[in-house]
Amino acid sequence: MATKKPSTALRVLAAVFILILVVGAGILIFSAAQNEETDFTKPAIAVIPISGEITLDGSSGANAQDIIKTINKADKDSTVKAIILEINSPGGTVVASEEIAAAVKNARKPVVAWIEEVGASGAYWAASAADMIVADPASMTGSIGVTGSYLQFSGLMDQYGVTYERLVTGQFKDTGSQYKPLTTEERAYLQAKLDDIDGIFIDAVSTNRNLDRSYVASLATGEIFLGSEAVDKGLVDILGGKNEAQLAAQQLAGVSSSRLVVMQENPTGLAGLFSSGSQTLAYWIGKGIGDSWNPLTSSSQNSFELKAELS
Repeated sequence: MATKKPSTALRVLAAVFILILVVGAGILIFSAAQNEETDFTKPAIAVIPISGEITLDGSSGANAQDIIKTINKADKDSTVKAIILEINSPGGTVVASEEIAAAVKNARKPVVAWIEEVGASGAYWAASAADMIVADPASMTGSIGVTGSYLQFSGLMDQYGVTYERLVTGQFKDTGSQYKPLTTEERAYLQAKLDDIDGIFIDAVSTNRNLDRSYVASLATGEIFLGSEAVDKGLVDILGGKNEAQLAAQQLAGVSSSRLVVMQENPTGLAGLFSSGSQTLAYWIGKGIGDSWNPLTSSSQNSFELKAELS
């Protein structure tokens, strides 16, 4: 009796199933390689990546809400003895950075901030709340300062005979509109807001790092410091990489050995797993620590949006 051959549909399903198994095995192997330590008898240290621009919704890279959830989850996990923030970020919005810093300060377990490549502006604000900061000597950090630049098209509109009909109910309602130049009063108004945010940032670093406020204010020029410079200025505790961060976390947790466990609330898929998160030097420096008010992304009439990108 002839044996019935499997249908094409069954062969396709079998091939897909095998592919899923291979990919799944690959992800498990890669995850094990990421966590590196496979001795589960060792105490765990949670590594929480903060990569890319920090926002509340993660639209530009690092999702502050997911990072905060992961910090809280690691803090409640009885197998986790300490937390390492693996930072590769130029900063982000003021509120997002401030909320991560608050979560770090509220953690009951020791937190080490490891600035691997870039930890500037809002990312440094978050790092400053940690119990210890480890930075690569060639990393970029600091960038304490605020910018509020935006594009303004009134000159171009004049060239083409386009006018801006101003209908507002308050003097400052359309401050920052890209369709008209700032008045002297509007410029002073916006500068005062920038100065206020700058003061909040300086206060946070002063308190978190136990540094004199006037000294921190003297560093708040927006300048980016290399890790080797930052340690001399008191903005960083020790120089080093992952090993030094792990040893620092062990010391703070009072354990002699540990295994690193990468924790993320929302991994970005296969592409995210294999991404290093590295960016170009020009991008990081260009971001600076800026309170970026971006009129082009606002849908309201008052188009001057306080985005506050500390970078």
